[in-house]
This record gives sequence, structure tokens and C-alpha cells, in this order.
Amino acid sequence: MLEMKECCKVPFPEKLFEEYEARDTVIYANVNASKVVDMMKRFIAMHDEPLFFILEIPCKQEDGITESKKLVNLGENTDVYFINGMNGEVANQTLDALGASLVKDGMNTFGIGCHESHEEILFGQYNVMTIYTKKADSYRKFFKEFGIKKVQNLITAWDTFDSDHFGECTLFVSTQTGKTIYDVPEDYKEFGMYLHEQRIEDEEIYNKEVSLDELIGKVLLVGITYYTHDNEFIEQKQFYGTVTEANEKIVRVVQKDGTEFTLPPDLSSTKRARPGEYRLRSTGEVVVNPDFLASWNLNRAKENG
Repeated sequence: MLEMKECCKVPFPEKLFEEYEARDTVIYANVNASKVVDMMKRFIAMHDEPLFFILEIPCKQEDGITESKKLVNLGENTDVYFINGMNGEVANQTLDALGASLVKDGMNTFGIGCHESHEEILFGQYNVMTIYTKKADSYRKFFKEFGIKKVQNLITAWDTFDSDHFGECTLFVSTQTGKTIYDVPEDYKEFGMYLHEQRIEDEEIYNKEVSLDELIGKVLLVGITYYTHDNEFIEQKQFYGTVTEANEKIVRVVQKDGTEFTLPPDLSSTKRARPGEYRLRSTGEVVVNPDFLASWNLNRAKENG
């Protein structure tokens, strides 16, 4: 079972294990909290080049911080801080100073990046470590060194959530200093930490009504849940493809293998997709940055007899 960070709770910890999944240019891993800093230091030792420190924290909103110091209703808005031009020694010192508290905190993502190779190692919510690299196979020895096995399809905490079972991420507050991740940028300003960018999600964009015309040529990810005539669950199917036709009569989707699928022209269940990776539960395949999402609930007719 995965050793979760102090300020993250998940509904089914017994379903999570230290494992990793490698794709072409990215590796995802579940990592025990106690191993994170050592793994980042090993990453530093593997890269003899200028480095930078990364810290991503939710944009602070006073009405989103309760008296119990839990962050709520933060949405997707994030402040991204950098410290550039570090050598290995300075990067290790930074991890020694900040690593323990950042690993405990449930809200941040932090890590080390490389200026020349552009590789990055990040650790974020629910113990998910991400490594961006053009040479995923070169990390086999790295994970073996830390006793983490490779799997075809990694199950992360996100895969165990549903409307009735969800995770909780909270803010770590130091019992010694009373400080949180929100104190880090100011405390490390003299060491070169600066606000690199703000990632602000515009809710109006994603809530804007979808038209038939704008579907054409775009990638649509579809989920269809089938029920019996008396609303008992049968199965769920997911697929995606490019919309080749969309009018008042039909929406036609062509999958990557050439298979065509048609949908009714009712767009009440279609919405704009947020950027990201969407895993198809039926196959484990990951769809990167689809344009639109559609969800359908269908009842199958009662069989005669």
C-alpha cells in the first residue's frame, strides 16, 4: 500500500501501490512520501547541467482558506515559481531546506528541471510523481534503484475517485514556525525565486455553449453509459475521434482506426474539454487534450418474452 503524504487523504489507499508507467516522453509514478527527496537528489546527480527549482501553488484566495487551514474551492488557478541557474549543490541544498515540508503539504507541486535537456521531475497531489523526458527507457535503472516496478497501466488516486468517493488535499502548517507554502516565495525571494507565470482558468470559456459548426474537425471524447429499461446499469463505453460531420441530423465521429460512430445532434450533453490527459477506463488508453467531451445515458429496450 502506498505511503501517502501527510496532507492528502484518499478513499481507497489499499488500491494504490508504488509503481510507474512509462510513455514516449513522460513517466507517471506512485511514490512513497519518504522516498521523494532522495529520488529528486538522484535525478540531480544524473544531470550535469544548469538546473532550476519549480514550485506550483494554488492562487491564494482569502475566502478559500478556512480557519482549519484547509484550502477549498480553488479551481485550476495556479502560481508557478522558479529559481533559475542552480548547480547540483545548490539544488540539493534547496531540497534539504524545503523538501520535507513540501512533501507533507497536500496542495503544491514541486520539483527540479534542466535548462539544457529540458527534463523535469515533479511531485504533486496524491503522491503522483511525473518525469518529463525524451528517453523514458533510460529511467528503468532509476526506478529499480528505488524498488518501484513498472506496470502497463498505472492506477493513481485520481482513478479511484467518483461522486461518492473523493480525495482531500489540505495545507501543511509548520508547528514550529506556523508557515505554509504561501510563505516560501517571499522567504526565498533573496535566493532568486520569482513568479514565472500564473495559470488562470477562464470558466466562461468552458461554460460557453457549443455549436454544431465548431465541432467539425475537432476531437470529441464520448462516454456512453447503458442501462436496462428499468435503469439498472449494464456497461459503460468510451471512445474518441475526429468529428467529420455535424448538422441538424447527425454528428459523425471517425476513430483513429477508421471506424465511424454517429450521435444525435443534441449538444446538451457536450461541453468544452479542459486541457489535460483523459484515461479511457475500458482500455487504459490516454487521450491528450481533446477539444470536446460528450456524455450519454441510454436505456436499452425491454426484450420481448
